[in-house]
Amino acid sequence: MLALIEHTVFAVVVILLVKAWVDQGASGALTVVGRVLLSLPGLRTAVRWFLAKEVRNFTSQIKAKTEERRTKEEEKRPQETTTTVHIPKQGLSPAELMAKMEQLRSLNQDAGEGRMFAYVYTGEGENFELQKRAFDLFSEKTGLSLEHDQLVRSFHEAFMHENALNPTVFPALRRFETEVVGMTSSMLHGDCHVVGSMTSGGTESLLMAVKTYRDRARDLRPHVRHPEMVAPLTIHPAHEKAAHYFGVKIVHVHVGDDGRPDVTAYEKAISSNTIALLCSAPQYCHGTVDPVAEMSAIALRHRLPLHVDACFGGFMLPWLEKLGYPVPVFDFRLEGVTSISADIHKYGFGCKGASVILYRDDNIRKYQMFAYSGWPGGLFGSPSMAGTRPGGNIAAAWAALMAMGEDGYLRVAKQLMSVTDTLKEGINAIPGICVVGRPHMTAFAVKADDPEVDIYAVADVMESKGWTMERQQLPPSLHFSIMPHHTDQVAGKLLEDFRTSVETAKGNAKLSGTGSAAMYGMMAKIPEKGIVDDFIIEFFSQLYKL
Repeated sequence: MLALIEHTVFAVVVILLVKAWVDQGASGALTVVGRVLLSLPGLRTAVRWFLAKEVRNFTSQIKAKTEERRTKEEEKRPQETTTTVHIPKQGLSPAELMAKMEQLRSLNQDAGEGRMFAYVYTGEGENFELQKRAFDLFSEKTGLSLEHDQLVRSFHEAFMHENALNPTVFPALRRFETEVVGMTSSMLHGDCHVVGSMTSGGTESLLMAVKTYRDRARDLRPHVRHPEMVAPLTIHPAHEKAAHYFGVKIVHVHVGDDGRPDVTAYEKAISSNTIALLCSAPQYCHGTVDPVAEMSAIALRHRLPLHVDACFGGFMLPWLEKLGYPVPVFDFRLEGVTSISADIHKYGFGCKGASVILYRDDNIRKYQMFAYSGWPGGLFGSPSMAGTRPGGNIAAAWAALMAMGEDGYLRVAKQLMSVTDTLKEGINAIPGICVVGRPHMTAFAVKADDPEVDIYAVADVMESKGWTMERQQLPPSLHFSIMPHHTDQVAGKLLEDFRTSVETAKGNAKLSGTGSAAMYGMMAKIPEKGIVDDFIIEFFSQLYKL
């Protein structure tokens, strides 16, 4: 019997070799031989070990060249004795950071010298100065201080045309990115094994998480043909976008009136096709943290990876916990959590767009990366979705974290949470409306608790008073994210206008039949959501026409 199996395997291999030789020539036959050899027990592991050793040697040579270009001031600086990087206890002054910026810029190849033939296409001059002025005009004002905004812009402009596509050419960008990842990891209680990447924003971070776990399942569970991920209904739509792009199905679990999913239903949604679990800290809709601890236990029981989408609250919840607010544990302290995403351009107070995706170890992150060795233009590799990765966003993110420091983040978190509490208490005191559930941070939703009040009509009245309202559904509600420009004075005026708007809208059928109230009301009554999706696509198609 054994001899028959051996002869059958040998015959199959010979047939494959002959077919490959006929179709692709000698290179095709060699490819088949290589694949057969790699399938032998232990050989693939040995090859990976050898490759890792060679890569370490190569990267050591690259880093050595970088060290040769360090300035004298950098050489005098005491070297780190650990790979752990923390957000500084106290934020660095603009003068300190600007001096540091000049030191680090000297590590990069200067495209203006004319010795580079890729990556940078724009030189300094009148056009460059115009771009900087345009960026200044339309860059986000954080509301923290003019000094902070100017510092972040300065770093962005200094590295605006440098490209993190090749970190060996721009070692300063590599250092910025690795330190941003390290600081974010330590903030979220990651150990020395946690790794990650910077991305262009929360959507790209979530795209990477879904892609990573899909590719991991393809490798470790190739029998799964129709991969699924389980998530609460409140999970951010970027997960749906990623699932659509990468051929994954999101299985949704409904949430209660408090905005939190039932963990029993969450576990029951797991099937043989489930390749990962998803949750939020907090979910954007209502500012509520999912029961991540229970979900972590479920992930461990089922041996599934768990991604925590902390894009919205990753740079707020840790500081609120330090201030004593009741924040559920959601980070790497939970054994079942295998990845976390957090946006720096939100409560990290960096430039748009900058986000971080973290993984518990490098064995997971490797599934995020893309490599292609068959291009005539050279060996190509990319850690994330983007090819070109704007250096300005990476540099500005590093500057924001270093300038804020723990003391800055704690100060702002305390200030914003005070305004948030004032607003929640004030809104709950207005007859006809209330806050949804029990939010855990500086965001909440408001719904009607009186059948005579149409919350969408309230929104229309508020907008007539100059406010911009964020409408939500399931249930109909309005979203509020509290930011530094929301002062106590703004909060007082908001509550005053809210009260009069509710009074105006209450029982007003005419208001409910016009404006956005009518549109949202109509959309809510359409049972086939594909029709609503078509409406949204048509809306954007018309919106972006000249």
